[in-house]
Amino acid sequence: MALSKNFQNRFIELVNDLEGQSKSKNADIIGISNTTYSNAYNYGIIPKTSTLIRIADYFNISIEFLIGNTDNEQFEKSQHPVLFKERLMQLQKEKNISTVYELAKIVHIHRNNIAQWNKLNCIPLIDDIIIVADYFDVSIDYLLGRTDDRTPYK
Repeated sequence: MALSKNFQNRFIELVNDLEGQSKSKNADIIGISNTTYSNAYNYGIIPKTSTLIRIADYFNISIEFLIGNTDNEQFEKSQHPVLFKERLMQLQKEKNISTVYELAKIVHIHRNNIAQWNKLNCIPLIDDIIIVADYFDVSIDYLLGRTDDRTPYK
């Protein structure tokens, strides 16, 4: 369970703009559970990546902005989003990384985790996404297939 004051503050700022709704109504509007909403709002608990995507999609913001890695609010959603595993395979090909073992060795993430991302079409935890995006020098949102802009947020 990852905690982040930056994420908590950004989440509070975003949901407070949802004029006069109750927390449970806000959770429904965004499309997340009440528990996830409360954990993010009250404690800064970062939800799983698929939930972060749902929140970012609702507010039309980048994951980087949502988790507080940037104050840059600019985000251009892809007209043709791609799956995470497709984007990862593309980036691996660009760097001539042909096996799960090679990537695992480079990014120091267990090869079984990476294999699951490919075989089961799983989306990694945000901590792993950040490591992989940093290695490929792309934004989290590009790696997740949410945007076509490769530029990492700084």
